[in-house]
Amino acid sequence: MNSIDKKRYFWVIISAIIQGLLLGVYAIAQSGPLKCMPLTVIFLVPFVFWLSQEHWGRRLFNFLFWLGIVLLIFWIYRLWSWYSPVGGNFDVVPSQKSDLIRVSMTVFLLIPFFQCRMAAWSWKFPYSEIFFQFCRNLFLLFQASIVIAVFWGLLVTAGLLFDIVGLEYIPFMIFNPLIAVPLSSLAIAISISVAIKHPGIDSLGRWILSVLAWLLPFFSVLSVMFLLCLPYSGLKTLWSTGQASTLMLLLQFGTIILANAAWLDGSKPAFKSPAVNFLAKISLLCLPLYTGLCFYSVGLRIEQYGLSTDRIQAMFLVVVTGIWGLGYAGAVLLNKWSAAIGKVNMASVLFMAVIVTAMNSPLLDPYRLSAFNQAERLQSGQTAPDEFDYIYTRFNLGRYGNKVLEELSKNGSDAVKKGIEAAMSVNASEYAMYLINSVPPETVRRSIVSQAKVFPKNSRLPDEYIEYFVDEWGGNSGTFQNVTKSSELYFVFIDVEREGTGNLILFTANTGTVYKIDSENFSIEPEFLGTLHGMFDTEEIFSHGIETVEPEFWDIKIGGEVFQIVN
Repeated sequence: MNSIDKKRYFWVIISAIIQGLLLGVYAIAQSGPLKCMPLTVIFLVPFVFWLSQEHWGRRLFNFLFWLGIVLLIFWIYRLWSWYSPVGGNFDVVPSQKSDLIRVSMTVFLLIPFFQCRMAAWSWKFPYSEIFFQFCRNLFLLFQASIVIAVFWGLLVTAGLLFDIVGLEYIPFMIFNPLIAVPLSSLAIAISISVAIKHPGIDSLGRWILSVLAWLLPFFSVLSVMFLLCLPYSGLKTLWSTGQASTLMLLLQFGTIILANAAWLDGSKPAFKSPAVNFLAKISLLCLPLYTGLCFYSVGLRIEQYGLSTDRIQAMFLVVVTGIWGLGYAGAVLLNKWSAAIGKVNMASVLFMAVIVTAMNSPLLDPYRLSAFNQAERLQSGQTAPDEFDYIYTRFNLGRYGNKVLEELSKNGSDAVKKGIEAAMSVNASEYAMYLINSVPPETVRRSIVSQAKVFPKNSRLPDEYIEYFVDEWGGNSGTFQNVTKSSELYFVFIDVEREGTGNLILFTANTGTVYKIDSENFSIEPEFLGTLHGMFDTEEIFSHGIETVEPEFWDIKIGGEVFQIVN
């Protein structure tokens, strides 16, 4: 082993350990400044180094330095957008998941350009070199994932054996994030380093591409069949799944990947048979149709509920896949496929990099767009004051969210001002715990329960019951799972027992919880009786009412034990 390889392996190991320790600290941090660590820098820079380590030298160091600078600039802006000057602190930090996904996708697609630059000492190189460098990176990560799966399979087995013989502290130590994550990083880094030196990685990659290529014709048939079935099934069936956009995005990603596996760098036909080639191209013509359906699906959600950071992330993915889809379909229609595949890929990657840069600036910042859009919907009456999530706006939309709350507190209605006042009274540390255990702070729970709808109309929930349900929710009751606002709770006073002093049904999204109550003395706590399961249209209660009906069959009592007959 020469001195360069020794230095390279040394820094690969050091970078893996440092990355693993920082990610481990991030994993165990519940809130506060540790959640503000520059996750994209910590995650991406070492990975880029491991994939590009064979280009050891000044150019690699310069590339890593400038990549780190760009990612740090993105992070500094994001840190600024998180911090609100109005009582600002970092007790509650929004998730970095979306930023990490966007930037990681872009960096991974851009790496081959710079790897070819470092190898050729020039920016003039054919697209085929970029493509095969990209494939090599992909297969290096693929084999690393296999290695890490086997590695952790062995560790889990060893941990179970230690647990059996009474050495429970050993698996406890191994699975601690401060040990588990550095071990994982180290295994990935070493596996990539070893694979780079092995000449078989390129031949393995070409073999995998040739296998994937033959999936494209079958994929074309499935794509066409799906689109042909839509007029008969209707879009309503598709939207009812709740996963329509995700499924269609996955289908588009799959088509794009298989198309590149089939045509490679575009230097030759994918298949010898013209009929198979034509069939494979049909899937490319379907891509814009799927993009249109995705736009329509996400657009419906935005029209109903406005912009949110998650919906903006979904729109980003739709736009990115749409760019490739339009490019591929256009090239096929203009009869310039497959010579255009390289140009479409490079243009799409560069356009994607521009979008990601804009999303890490005030221009297309998801937090800014979401905050101002939600405030506009509130002011225009599209969102009712009791439907607006003031707490989310305050804590999860950072500087921009607090800015719109400040403006709404000056110009909003009394109901809006009351909601903002309640949100500003929530302790940041309590809200941070809510993000961990999903139980909102007490002031939030009381506000939601006290403002919930009650039936019969013009009824109100007694103060004693408000306190009871606030305490029950605080005990992490599953009854209130996923409840975030008062419009998701409904209380119905109705007698469901043949004999009794009264009953109360608490409706949430998919469950009705039945309580026995004393309608003469509200200081007596409600007694749990049972649950109603099904999909409830709770608005029907207030528009058409609710009533009890006689059961089709009576219960049967045998030897003192009661049996229910269920139809």
